Amino acid sequence: MQARQYSFLDSDVFGIFDDLLEANLIDLPEMKRPEEAERRDDPKYCKYYHLVGHVIQDCFVFKDKVMQLARKGKISLEEDSTAAILVSTKCGSLNSKKASCNTTNTINEDGLLENKDSSNANECMSTITLTDKNLLLESKPHNRPLFVAGYAREQKVNIILIDEGSAVNILPLRTLKELGIPMDELSNSCLMIQGFNQGGQRAIGVIRMELLMDDIVCTTLFHVIDAKTSYNMLLGCPWLHENFVVPSTWHQYFKYYHNGKMRKVLGIANLLPKLSHTLPILSTISRP
Repeated sequence: MQARQYSFLDSDVFGIFDDLLEANLIDLPEMKRPEEAERRDDPKYCKYYHLVGHVIQDCFVFKDKVMQLARKGKISLEEDSTAAILVSTKCGSLNSKKASCNTTNTINEDGLLENKDSSNANECMSTITLTDKNLLLESKPHNRPLFVAGYAREQKVNIILIDEGSAVNILPLRTLKELGIPMDELSNSCLMIQGFNQGGQRAIGVIRMELLMDDIVCTTLFHVIDAKTSYNMLLGCPWLHENFVVPSTWHQYFKYYHNGKMRKVLGIANLLPKLSHTLPILSTISRP
């Protein structure tokens, strides 16, 4: 039997269920065994059927209903959403939310509706200026991409590509293995990633993990691919927009605001003349 594929993570099903129920977009089926309805602490309790047998993450009927609502345009689901749960409510409907300067309603990990202003609302309206004063490569013409370094799973990762043309964040399989992350931590993905040559490759899966870079700390959704790449990690528009990052390949750095102050993270241009595969994916330098 071919496995079903859904455009949302199994870990997000709890929040999706609570949000749909609150918005009256789903009707629960009639309880077949009322005596099991109160056994909510049972590890195999299904919130949709109110039965003990399987968890709601494995409830194909409920997940199929979510996909039907998405196809009808009643809700919107995006794999690269940066919210804690992939759906949020606004005016009685469900919409995927990305970081913005507006007040948003999001669903936290406990399934509760939160109304709050974006923490960076004022900062994202501030002006970020890029000047040639401190060009990392002086004023020489170049076509180098912007590579930086960061920390994931308490390990330093070199050669992280900042790519504002990518719609997703990408983690090569080899980096996943170097970080010591087992394959069973991946969630299913039905996303087909297309390169510049229009060749498509299906992601092996998706994973959320904390990424630290300078003062930026956030949980990032990565699509894992099995491919030979010139980078050990790729950060695209989802990460850039969530953290209000303004990158420049010409200047070889990116800027962002933190606590009202503009910060600058330099690219690792001094490492670039060497072949990328000769550089270690991970270093033994401890996380600050």
